[in-house]
Amino acid sequence: MKCLVTGGNVKVLGKAVHSLSRIGDELYLEPLEDGLSLRTVNSSRSAYACFLFAPLFFQQYQAATPGQDLLRCKILMKTVEKCCISLNGRSSRLVVQLHCKFGVRKTHNLSFQDCESLQAVFDPASCPHMLRAPARVLGEAVLPFSPALAEVTLGIGRGRRVILRSYHEEEADSTAKAMVTEMCLGEEDFQQLQAQEGVAITFCLKEFRGLLSFAESANLNLSIHFDAPGRPAIFTIKDSLLDGHFV
Repeated sequence: MKCLVTGGNVKVLGKAVHSLSRIGDELYLEPLEDGLSLRTVNSSRSAYACFLFAPLFFQQYQAATPGQDLLRCKILMKTVEKCCISLNGRSSRLVVQLHCKFGVRKTHNLSFQDCESLQAVFDPASCPHMLRAPARVLGEAVLPFSPALAEVTLGIGRGRRVILRSYHEEEADSTAKAMVTEMCLGEEDFQQLQAQEGVAITFCLKEFRGLLSFAESANLNLSIHFDAPGRPAIFTIKDSLLDGHFV
């Protein structure tokens, strides 16, 4: 079997394997005449998932060489046991070495450019409004919003309810009405809620979802610090081993 994946399809293939790794530890790879099949099953065999990539997905696809039978195999997806990262100034290389099971080592030598220190100037303590909740709670709250939605507004309503509402810019010459999605969370859903009724901020939903995805996977709480509209909102996650800020 031989196949060649190029362009944006490389990312698609990577995401498919990543999603399968959340279900099982082993990847069953089977080249077929109608495409490449990737399958997995969990340890108790109660959950199964499969992707079939058609030959047109690949720039080049050959299920088997002429005269040979179709082969199939399975490999461990979660094989990396240790990752070593080193920076070599002499050769201008960032070396990433993955120590995998069965003594396998994968080394990536990446070229780099010198740069200045990248540091944003912000102070969460200077923000008068702050709320903190488990990332899982906020992740469930944004699920109903369309993936195409660019921005969402977070505000404090009556009864100290936290309201997430889809944001659309109003156009004077537009007569079409956009669909509005709104989710409400009670004060009891938050570990800390320090904000006045009526305050609101609008921020990018795509970046917020990316942060939530990471925080949920690590079972972390997410804090949102904000001031008046137009001022930066600061999203923070923290535990004993990790400290993250998104501005």
